[in-house]
Amino acid sequence: MRKSLLLLACLAMLSPACKKEPGEGGKAEIRGVVLRQDVNGAGSPIGDPYPYMDTRVYIVYGDHEYHDDDVRTGPDGGFTFRWLRKGDYTVYTFGECDCPGKTEAVSYKVTIDGKKDVVTVPTFTVKNF
Repeated sequence: MRKSLLLLACLAMLSPACKKEPGEGGKAEIRGVVLRQDVNGAGSPIGDPYPYMDTRVYIVYGDHEYHDDDVRTGPDGGFTFRWLRKGDYTVYTFGECDCPGKTEAVSYKVTIDGKKDVVTVPTFTVKNF
């Protein structure tokens, strides 16, 4: 009887520790596309947006303060974060500028509800000054 109570107490203490946080270790994915929009010095668009290849896209797991991982976009501007668990994420990237103070971040909040979900974020369109 005493051993059963001790075992039950140990299991009760370990249960909260088994809760899985957002991050790697699952089978879910977050996908998206990054487009680049050229703009003039006044910030007005020049032409149509086009795929932004080989740029970094970052992901923050849960409520972490800094990014936990990053990937580079492919030739079509597409990216995928694989092997994620259920939870809340922030996905972001930056526009590009050679001038001080013009870099802009674009971000989306994403929730993965299922173990094998494939979540597609809205298209990122970043400015190229």
